[in-house]
Amino acid sequence: MVVFLSFLLDPPALLLVGFLAGQVYHLAVVFGDRIITRGPSRRKLRIFGVAAVVIFWAYSALLYLNVIYFPWPFPRWYGGMEWMLNSGLPLGLTHTPSADVIAVVIFATYPLWFYFGTKIGLPGARLSSTGRNKERSRIIKALVATAFPEGGAIAPGAAGVGAADFVEKLLSEVPPLYSDSLSLLFFVFDSRFFVLAFTGRWKRFVDLDSVEGSTYEKGRYLEAWESNPFLLNVCQALRIIASFGYYTRPEVYRLMNYSGPMIPNLPPWYNPGPGTVATGEAGGP
Repeated sequence: MVVFLSFLLDPPALLLVGFLAGQVYHLAVVFGDRIITRGPSRRKLRIFGVAAVVIFWAYSALLYLNVIYFPWPFPRWYGGMEWMLNSGLPLGLTHTPSADVIAVVIFATYPLWFYFGTKIGLPGARLSSTGRNKERSRIIKALVATAFPEGGAIAPGAAGVGAADFVEKLLSEVPPLYSDSLSLLFFVFDSRFFVLAFTGRWKRFVDLDSVEGSTYEKGRYLEAWESNPFLLNVCQALRIIASFGYYTRPEVYRLMNYSGPMIPNLPPWYNPGPGTVATGEAGGP
């Protein structure tokens, strides 16, 4: 058991690699009929898994056999076997015949760690186009309600003015490439991986806040994205989409003493559909 602890990095690293591969495969399945025209393949996932495990096997085995040092090819920190047995910790373990046997057993578990990682990253992978749109609607509804909750700075919340429905209408009218890209962004934002990273909870964004009508946990998650310099611009895009659905509603802009209609500067490819001239609304009545 002590020797297993000396192989501390490889199992969790393979678990993480498998999880990320599962997440990528999940998104490939969700958008397989849109972005990835040839469709996803379990065979490709297996090939990637075999390649990842072989790389881990080769590098770790060469370390254990003292063929290379750690972290080869960079400047040497530890001897290869010393690193594999102690992982840089003051464990004082040395090479013995029993350690060889246990090491072989540990190496044999490497494919299982990758497999377990993919299973964690694959929940809900079998999702049809109808299911994809349904899940996207859930994400949009939760996002807009979080950005504009009931009782906020403006009395009506997003749910009360149909802001989420208006965002859905917008996505149905923009070119498919933009719609699919935004949909992919929604699914990434909803990912358990990011929710776990920012909140420590293994949940999707839409499943945060067990109390009906509450958006506290969702709001904290949204703030976490905004506080990250690498995700700030992405989060601003999500905010802009939610704002478009909210502030263009008559029930909202009239409370701001604006006679309306509130029509944003739309890109030239946007087609608001029939009735726009008569109603003056941006894409809806």
